[in-house]
Amino acid sequence: MRIASQRRKPRRLLITGAAVLLTVPVAVLVSSTPAVAGTTRFERPTSISYTDAKQPTVAFPVGTTDRVPVGTWASDEGKHTSRAYFTFDLTPYQGKDIIKAYGVTGESSVTDCAQPRKIEIWRTATPAQPPTWKTAPRVYERGGDVFNSPACPASYLELDLTETLRQAVADGQDSLTLMARIAGKHEKNKRLSRWITPLGISIESNAAPDVPSALTVAGLACADGRLIGTTVPVLSAQVTDPDKLDGFAGDQVTATFAWWPADRPTERTEWTSYSTYAPRRISYTVPEGGMVHGGTYAFSVRAADQHASSDWSPECRFTVDTVRPPAPTVTSTDYPAGWSQPGHGGPGIPGAFHLSAPGADDIAGYYYGESGPYTYVAADESGLATISHAPTRSHSNRLYVQAADHTGNRSAQTTYEFTVRDTAPRITDGNPDGAIGEPRELTFTPGMEDVVEYTYRLNDGDPATVPAGTDGTATVTVTPRKSGWNRVTVTSRTSGGLPSGEAQLQFYLATEPTVSSEQYPIGGGEGALVGTPGTFVFRPGMPGVTEYVWSVAGGPERTVAAEADGTASVTFTTTFGGFHWMEVYSRTADGTVSEAASAYFEATSWAPTIESADYPIYQQSGGPGVAGEFTFRPAHDGVTGYVYTFEGEEERTVTAGADGVATINWTPQSYPADRSGWVRLTVRATMGSIVSDGTEHAFVLNRLAPTVSSTDYPPTGGGGPNIPGQFTLTAQMPGTTEFVYRYNNEERTVAAGADGTATITLTPRYDGGHYLYVSSRAASGITSGEDYYYFYVHYQG
Repeated sequence: MRIASQRRKPRRLLITGAAVLLTVPVAVLVSSTPAVAGTTRFERPTSISYTDAKQPTVAFPVGTTDRVPVGTWASDEGKHTSRAYFTFDLTPYQGKDIIKAYGVTGESSVTDCAQPRKIEIWRTATPAQPPTWKTAPRVYERGGDVFNSPACPASYLELDLTETLRQAVADGQDSLTLMARIAGKHEKNKRLSRWITPLGISIESNAAPDVPSALTVAGLACADGRLIGTTVPVLSAQVTDPDKLDGFAGDQVTATFAWWPADRPTERTEWTSYSTYAPRRISYTVPEGGMVHGGTYAFSVRAADQHASSDWSPECRFTVDTVRPPAPTVTSTDYPAGWSQPGHGGPGIPGAFHLSAPGADDIAGYYYGESGPYTYVAADESGLATISHAPTRSHSNRLYVQAADHTGNRSAQTTYEFTVRDTAPRITDGNPDGAIGEPRELTFTPGMEDVVEYTYRLNDGDPATVPAGTDGTATVTVTPRKSGWNRVTVTSRTSGGLPSGEAQLQFYLATEPTVSSEQYPIGGGEGALVGTPGTFVFRPGMPGVTEYVWSVAGGPERTVAAEADGTASVTFTTTFGGFHWMEVYSRTADGTVSEAASAYFEATSWAPTIESADYPIYQQSGGPGVAGEFTFRPAHDGVTGYVYTFEGEEERTVTAGADGVATINWTPQSYPADRSGWVRLTVRATMGSIVSDGTEHAFVLNRLAPTVSSTDYPPTGGGGPNIPGQFTLTAQMPGTTEFVYRYNNEERTVAAGADGTATITLTPRYDGGHYLYVSSRAASGITSGEDYYYFYVHYQG
């Protein structure tokens, strides 16, 4: 029992449950504990069969999920004695260490659960064909007994097969056959027989990591004669492990780096990395002071997991060289150093530059470039190099150069400064004031000798080439159709094929229209009163305008056709005071669109003021049926009336007195429950045909809902289920003639008495909290807001 207890502990790590292991074709399980190396697989047998002593020459192969008998059992044909055979493929485990192996089976039926379980597992020779009782394979040794279980039948049984698997793999076997039987003398006892599910094996195995490969030093692959330019190089190696499974994390491995002076191998330094999942490139930095200039060193790497180590990798040798070469010297007859004018050559014209490092005996090449030393050229045996470099701009130029030795060490940077002649053509614009869509005649004049052609481009159009005249000039015509900035670029070429620098001509085409208005001055200033129609005149900023597209304050775009002279007029009426923003752009018949013009103007507000003592702004007062007086006062002379609207009602008008003041009376007809009692009054003044911007006056109505009282059912509780009670309703709204009440989802009405009250009788059907909803109504149809009365009904036990 002690052994069984010890062996069951790792089962929870390796096996997730019998139901999984006995139903899936092949289960691959990886240990969830990071420190554990190797992989765990659940292997199902490749062959399953049983034998029967009653039919000694017959084999009984079965499927991978069929149950098999062991022991002596009975059927209609008589008594049988059977043994089961399970063959497993061991080829995936050749060359690996077996860490743990557990056999797993289960009972599908048992003859007599009162009898002890006597299942044994034996290792046998692997038969070429399913065996019969008569041709049973040779038995080698007992693999173990199935651990006991209190369950019967037990769906999950296991036994330790670690040593059996280790021996089979150590013997180089490609397969393993295990026999299940009832132990010895008990095999003939029918009461001990059972039918079992196919045996499977959970195998945790491990292969040693691969020998580390792809060694590098200071970022360079190992090679004969390798030189590095640092005394603190980074050593690295690629570490892999054959136990890694696709889709799963593989083994955790470490890498041990060993390095030493090549001529003193006993002065060996070793460092072991942290654990990490393979595959992984692992690096180690040699500490300061460990290596010196001129020293030759070697290093090797070994990988290890929790159970095994690889061999050491082939060593990587290198020599440390930290001496930088001297700064290079640069000379050129095509582009001599200095700032003398007018300079030499020209943009795009290559010149020879000679690079050397006087006094240096180890020059591999040079790095150079116009914006930095990025391009490499190899040096000859004497350490010299000549490059061809074409400057990209005229006037001041620089070439940055560094020398490099065979180690890769770079020298300090040399800056070679020289002057490039300006060879760009000159551009003369024959129509500098031309508008968009108008042709411009451009004349190109050479900036260098022997020019035979020019290549030019307007904005992002296709380049065009024209020949130069005998005097070296050329004339072309361009028609710009792009608003805003335009650019013409041009280069020339000589008969010998030498290019010039690039010349540019930039010009701005202001195509946006202009906007003017007599009523609303553009750009600010006091405009007309709100509601005054304003005329806005659009004038073109380019030729051929056929229409304008305009909008105000981000509103919808509108289109107006242009007159023959390119102008157009539109009318717009403001509805609010303050600044307005108008945007306008024009279009030609061929679809050319101008830039947009933004015009700002101001409308003068003359919104009226509103006063009410009965319904003050932002306060709660009055209520349904309570009349209120509102006074409208003008903000400008000449007001003749007002247009007003109470939220939810139709618009109405009122005539102003001689002083421009008007007073109205308003009686709310109901409580606006959807707005929590809020009412918004909007008023606009009128003066002839124009209407001002609006003023809002918001206030809150009282509900004026009836009150409820009851001595039978006060809020604190009373009565009981099915006990009637009286409730008194008292009107709060003037003119109330009836009450509307809701109880238990039933709505009813009751007439109000002369004293404005009514009494109703309600019979609660259950104990607990109850709600009575009440409102009132006048003969004219005015309704109050609704409120509720809460009361509690006692439990009658």
